[in-house]
Amino acid sequence: MASHAAASPLLRCQVGYAGSSQIVEARLTQDPYRIPAVDIGGRFKFKAAMIGDKQAIDYIKLYAYFQTRRSDIPVHQATYLPPFNLSATESALTPQNSVYAGEVERELQYRCTLQEVQP
Repeated sequence: MASHAAASPLLRCQVGYAGSSQIVEARLTQDPYRIPAVDIGGRFKFKAAMIGDKQAIDYIKLYAYFQTRRSDIPVHQATYLPPFNLSATESALTPQNSVYAGEVERELQYRCTLQEVQP
């Protein structure tokens, strides 16, 4: 008898800066502090945290940091709370967002989707 693993949520964010884009993915975790922020073009960092357990997503937080010579400066944080629309098809979690930072107002853009995927 074959067993099937339960589908789990996948958070996928398309993040863009200066004409290039990359995908940042997050899976469920219970420890948001272990999630690294991803470098975006040497100017920003982006972090996607999906917190919960196998039964439910407790919350999703998205962070953007502006990189300076001294440190990374938090410039954006968004929190999403249940209920979440989970299905095998990607569904929009966020609209297209723009974050501006720095002396010349550099622009980071992102949008995120949520879906259930097989492990």
